[in-house]
Amino acid sequence: MSSKERFLYIAIIFFIALWFLIPGEEEYVIDYTSKIDKLEQKVDSLHNVNGELTFKIDTLNVQISKLDQQIGLKDNRIKTLKWKINEKVNAVDSFNDDELTRFFTDRYGQYLDSIKKTNSKVSN
Repeated sequence: MSSKERFLYIAIIFFIALWFLIPGEEEYVIDYTSKIDKLEQKVDSLHNVNGELTFKIDTLNVQISKLDQQIGLKDNRIKTLKWKINEKVNAVDSFNDDELTRFFTDRYGQYLDSIKKTNSKVSN
């Protein structure tokens, strides 16, 4: 065996060994790559949906804060009205009998009494 033949055999064995040692892309790698790509697309679409939902949440939070302000204004108005009513009730509570009679006569005296309106002998 000459050195050229020996070199040729060694080169052939080297390339065969190299062929087995360096694996090509196997079928499962291609399947996994396609699955990974599909999952990445799904993640991207979910990011878009998440962005839209975040925008809606921010919009609703702005509306909530506006409604909270309106509720606060209404609560303040209710407190003011309660204070004014209590002030009037307390003023009437301090009246004696004569002052109460005068108050209601002055306030409701223009209305005729229902007994005076009838023409029956029992009410007159």
